[in-house]
Amino acid sequence: MISLPVWAICLIAVAVVLSPVLAFLTAMAVEIVIGALVDAGTLPVFSLVSAGAIGWFSLRKAWVRRRGRARVEI
Repeated sequence: MISLPVWAICLIAVAVVLSPVLAFLTAMAVEIVIGALVDAGTLPVFSLVSAGAIGWFSLRKAWVRRRGRARVEI
């Protein structure tokens, strides 16, 4: 059985520990943007659009399909 190097185990542990922190900071950033738009007196729909845009920009890399890969058909 191949064992992982110590640095790889530490890297995995750091990623597991920091992922909730990064998710919390992202949620705080979205809340700040929405609060700034509401305080500026914009329509509530612009707050929803800005939250959707932030989510789209942060997740768009996960949805990109690599070139050359075949489509999966059901």
